[in-house]
Formats: sequence, structure tokens, C-alpha cells
Amino acid sequence: MPECKAVACKSRRYSRDDSEFIQSEVKRLLAADITEPARSPWRAQVLIVTQGTKRRLVIDYSTIINCFMLLDAYPLPNIEKLVHAVAQDKYYNSLDLRSAYHQVPLLPEEKQYTASGCLFQYKRLLFGVTNRDAAFQRCIHNFIKRFNLKEVYTYLDDITVTGATLEEHDMN
Repeated sequence: MPECKAVACKSRRYSRDDSEFIQSEVKRLLAADITEPARSPWRAQVLIVTQGTKRRLVIDYSTIINCFMLLDAYPLPNIEKLVHAVAQDKYYNSLDLRSAYHQVPLLPEEKQYTASGCLFQYKRLLFGVTNRDAAFQRCIHNFIKRFNLKEVYTYLDDITVTGATLEEHDMN
């Protein structure tokens, strides 16, 4: 919203191990061209989430940009309708897109709002932002329409391709 003012969270103190993990993740994201150095008045908190033995870098946008965003009401598909549509065909294949959200570029003027931690900003759609799912679903639906794909069903980064015959499935 145009009337909002930039918010910059104070940096947290991290253990040496956490600091090293954050630095390695930032380097990985920079090398993958998902982030870039930033000069922004916005700064979100960097967190580390542990799930079992796996650690993930997480940016907390809940008090920074999420509360200032206009909601995108683009609908997610109805699961029951998707299941019913897939069940109509004999052959199907399910695909889970890897790093799917990171394939969608952000508009240049939006990047500054994603700044975090040691001031890097995202160049691509990221986790933790309110409208992420709606934006990604719209992108996938537009792709299906643009290429006139038949019997292709999506729910976020999960894609199912079907066909009444094996030949039709392979063509789809």
C-alpha cells in the first residue's frame, strides 16, 4: 500500500553455528541467482527452523510486508474437482516441480520489500509472503492456457497429466 512506511527489524544474535549456517545459505541463494545484495529501508528477521535433522533458513515477513500487502484473491483449485477430473482417465502421471516458486521472477520494484538479515533481497518468488500461493497458481494457470495444454491439472507445484489412452496421456 502506498501509504505504508518502511519497517526494519532489529538484527538478532545468533550462535556461531547459526551464523555460519545463515552465511552458507545466503551464499547458496546468491549463487543460484535467487537473491541479490540489497540496499533497502525494509529488513525482515532471519530465522532458522529445524525439522528433525534438517535446518532451513526462514524469513519472517509477518510483521514487515505481509501486514501491508493487499490480498490477492486468485483462487486455488478445488481438490475434490481435481480428483474427480483425474479419475475420469485411465492413465496419469504426477509431477512435483522442484524449487517451483523460485522459477517466478519478482517485479524489479517489488524486490526491495523482501530485504532481510544482512540485506540481501529476493529476485524470485519466495516463501513466507502472503500472496505467494495465489501468484504462483496464476502463473501456472496462465502457462497452461498459453500453451493450450489438455488434461493437465495443477495444485500449486503439483501437476497431474492424464489421458484416456497411453498415447493420449503421452501427447498431453
